[in-house]
Amino acid sequence: MKLLPLSADQLLAHSSLPFSVYTQDGVKLLSAHATLDDPLVRDQLRRLHTVYACRSEYEGWLHSPDREWESLLHGQALPSLLAHAPSRAAQRNRPATLEEEWEQVIVLLDHVMQHPDTDHAWLAHVLEIHARVRALSAHRLDEALFHLLFTGSSRYSFYSSRQALRCMLIAGEAARALEWEEARVAQLEKAALTMNVTVWRLQDQLTQYPGGIESAEDRARIEHHPADGARLLMDHGVTETVWLEAVWLHHDAGLAARPLASLAPGQQAGLLLHRVDSYSAMLSRRARSQPLSALQVAQQACLGPDGLPDPLGSVLLKAIGLYPPGTFVALASNESGVVLERGEHANTPVVAALTNRDGMVMSEPRLRYTSHKESAVRTALPYGKVLVDPPLDKLRALRTFLHSP
Repeated sequence: MKLLPLSADQLLAHSSLPFSVYTQDGVKLLSAHATLDDPLVRDQLRRLHTVYACRSEYEGWLHSPDREWESLLHGQALPSLLAHAPSRAAQRNRPATLEEEWEQVIVLLDHVMQHPDTDHAWLAHVLEIHARVRALSAHRLDEALFHLLFTGSSRYSFYSSRQALRCMLIAGEAARALEWEEARVAQLEKAALTMNVTVWRLQDQLTQYPGGIESAEDRARIEHHPADGARLLMDHGVTETVWLEAVWLHHDAGLAARPLASLAPGQQAGLLLHRVDSYSAMLSRRARSQPLSALQVAQQACLGPDGLPDPLGSVLLKAIGLYPPGTFVALASNESGVVLERGEHANTPVVAALTNRDGMVMSEPRLRYTSHKESAVRTALPYGKVLVDPPLDKLRALRTFLHSP
């Protein structure tokens, strides 16, 4: 029996599974059509992170009419999908939460990026998603960053989509901190969405494997994907220079040796995208590596050899902070929590404390303003160090309180 690795997080989105689930050693964990309502079963899947399905059984389901969501995605124009795609919120007659809206965009982006060769309206769909992401994040960037960084550190599912959206938002905010004109910012954001289009599925697959790239063919695809991506964009009619050059150059490490001001606009965009891509990846969960803490990522992605922020590192820290939303921190009060929003300074975020000074889980998360000495951030924590899932509904209430008149 050939086993296929799957993200346990992705499976938990379903109430039951039409195929059996196994461990890496072939031990059956769940039989086909077993329900996932049991909290003990769900906890077991979360702890495993990666589970396995019989390849033939999974692929048989993959192409079956039972997958109503995937069937809906095929052959419809994206604008109608954004308006009419089913959601659990709609089924329950309530407005969708921002988290649910982001997950819908993540799935739609994944579908679009996996079909550039068969979708005649592919570029129009990319532009529609770009507009949708801008609308979702306008005036709610902290919430958007929270969702994408938190879910990226806690689950494997749709890695390529989450990475593209993280990079779009972070790169766009950094470009605005550099005072780039808006048309150039938009081209950079579209480059972030499309930079990995030719290795989209491969990147998702590699995220699931604990080892590195094994085949020479896969290594070649990874090595050539910036140029291949730029050519694909040109084949679809993209003519915007900054967009094309940013995709072509987003893995050109040689640009970092030159002063930013000496580079052409497309080269600057490629260099910024390279830095943001690395930064975002280090905060993300993959089978071969655990997400780093925000402080570890800042040290690796924002500091120069002298231990001080280099020019691009300074821009990143200014744009999203030393402790960005969705990451975890320990406070001077000995409390631990999750960053809710950026603060006035890079090192003074607004935090929702989740555990008290004795390490006990709080019944209600509490706001902590880290600009106050008694609640200052003592250090960043990697995902998993705080042994409590942030209660998203209660965090929404805290945000409402923060922004109330």
